[in-house]
Amino acid sequence: MFPKAPKNILEKIKSHHLEYGGISRLEKIPLYLDWVGIHPTEQVISQYLDQFANLVVQKVISSPWVPGVEQLLNQKRNHQKFVIVTGTPQKEIEEILLQLKIVSLFDHIFGAPTKKPNAIQWTLQNHDIIKEDSILIGDSKTDWLAANETGIQFILRETDNSDFSVQYSGNKLKDFIGFI
Repeated sequence: MFPKAPKNILEKIKSHHLEYGGISRLEKIPLYLDWVGIHPTEQVISQYLDQFANLVVQKVISSPWVPGVEQLLNQKRNHQKFVIVTGTPQKEIEEILLQLKIVSLFDHIFGAPTKKPNAIQWTLQNHDIIKEDSILIGDSKTDWLAANETGIQFILRETDNSDFSVQYSGNKLKDFIGFI
């Protein structure tokens, strides 16, 4: 996205993006533009957000399923509530779920700009869910922070490209085979 940026700045951007994977690009893109010396006007930010969105949607749709996730979603029980809370923009996550034909499996979908702790609190209150009966499964430090802030359990979905996966010492899983 930033072909003219110096290599050290590109590494800084990559490192930050991986470390803070759960933070919305609405927050990250202006920061990265600033780092590469591009004044982050609304028009410039919008252009880069569109460019990033086009890259992400197709990549996500064509990526392989995490083993066990598809089965887990399709075996949802009546008492379970499945909610997505993501830093991906709202319209984009809805488009992804529609194209994957799984939007109906979720009780609610929260994308950016909704903050993760706010989405979790809303879900707990509006679905009469007890914190102790809830689990947030996430793959980033921001997911863990949101779980801690709202008092719900957290399980890290380990990924190979996250320093947080290495640092985190709590409950972890690599896939969802036999999860429920």
